Amino acid sequence: MNPSHASDDSSGGVSFYTAIMEVLRIAMPLLISTGTFSLVLFADRTFLLSYDGASMSASMASGNLFWVLVCLPVGIASMTGAIIGQYVGAGQQDRIGRFLWQSVWISLAFTPLFALIAWHAPWLFRVTGQPESLVSLESTYLRWLMIGAVGHVLETALSGFFSGIERTSVIMWVSLASGLTNVVLDLVLIFGVGPVGDWQLPAMGIAGAAIGSTIAFWFKAIVYVVLLLRSKHQLRYRLIDGFGFDWPMTRNLIYFGLPTGLMYLTEAGGFTVMVLRIGSLGDIPLRATTMAINFNMVAFIPLIGVSIASSVLMGRHLIESGPRRATQSVYAALAIGLIYSTIWMAGYLVVPDVMMSLYERSVSDAGSVEAIRLARGLLKYVAVYVVLDAIQLILAGALRGAGDTWFVLFGGVVVSALVLVIGFVWEPADDGLHWWWTMIALWIWLLATSMTARFAYGKWKTMRMV
Repeated sequence: MNPSHASDDSSGGVSFYTAIMEVLRIAMPLLISTGTFSLVLFADRTFLLSYDGASMSASMASGNLFWVLVCLPVGIASMTGAIIGQYVGAGQQDRIGRFLWQSVWISLAFTPLFALIAWHAPWLFRVTGQPESLVSLESTYLRWLMIGAVGHVLETALSGFFSGIERTSVIMWVSLASGLTNVVLDLVLIFGVGPVGDWQLPAMGIAGAAIGSTIAFWFKAIVYVVLLLRSKHQLRYRLIDGFGFDWPMTRNLIYFGLPTGLMYLTEAGGFTVMVLRIGSLGDIPLRATTMAINFNMVAFIPLIGVSIASSVLMGRHLIESGPRRATQSVYAALAIGLIYSTIWMAGYLVVPDVMMSLYERSVSDAGSVEAIRLARGLLKYVAVYVVLDAIQLILAGALRGAGDTWFVLFGGVVVSALVLVIGFVWEPADDGLHWWWTMIALWIWLLATSMTARFAYGKWKTMRMV
């Protein structure tokens, strides 16, 4: 590694077309991978709407809380790819196996905490003011998901190996297989099977949806383990030889990963507080919010793939070629993200009725019909912030890839706290649903503004993680 590269803005430049193609090479498999996850979430909640509208509402509130509870370890594990990218850029591939083991140990260390959370699930929902009619459903969903939580964190760490060495097609195929498994399990476990002769699998509703997700989490983790055991990985990256505990490497991962996890926690916590506040307004507002966010997730989650590509390429090029080349990769990722999110913005504004018709085919009860009417209007809020969401996500990924993780955390904490204070202090008495959706749009606008300002400031150009 040559540290002087990081301050040489004149070195390492390529054409913008080359930068775009490199980002696409890494990001497209991740787009498909994360897009598969978003479609699975969409299918999961749509199936639950067909089964029971209250189950769909409960899955939204409980699923958001699940993410809040696991995003700290997931955030730490997610830095595995960015740091491995810097090991690749520095020509230190022989250290990658040892480093990957540290990410595995951290993932497994959270097991007791997840078990404790599952035990106290009903209390968590009651303390947030959820309607008693939803608490049982929400608790069931969360408890099953917590069984899969360790698998989720572990597969995040292991997939970081493949993103870090820029073999993102592996992540794509594993995610496609996992997504298909999840959808099939959803259909079977939510609605049941049979009777076939003397055998019948009863409908399990929301518990079946959670069980399907849990199996999918562990399926991905196991597949990654099998792939990592291939001899070519053992020889080049010393995966088996690297077995053991290495405190300096663990400390390095925690130092750069902890603020990422806390940032995820801050963002997810702020968003979940807003969703739970909407949930306290009743089942119909929460159901409408779930429907709108479902379509938001279909657009948002694939952008995580572009963000990961931005992070990995930033880490590699910053060490290998310098800030100019790293900046080109980020601009290329932004171009892809802006084109993608603008298409979705047009869809939310032009064809909201077509989107909502996917729900109308599944329901007939008056509550769901009213929720669909409300959700159609909420898509306008999504259209307002979807492009800004792409900007903040990609730039935050780039800053993390450079090692500027503590600013990403600080910016997220300040913005989330500010929006929640505004939301609770000035909340109107008569239209809480639209007020909190306005707060969501404001929140994302402020995040995009802060990440843009930090990236333009350029302190990241002198940072290192290896």
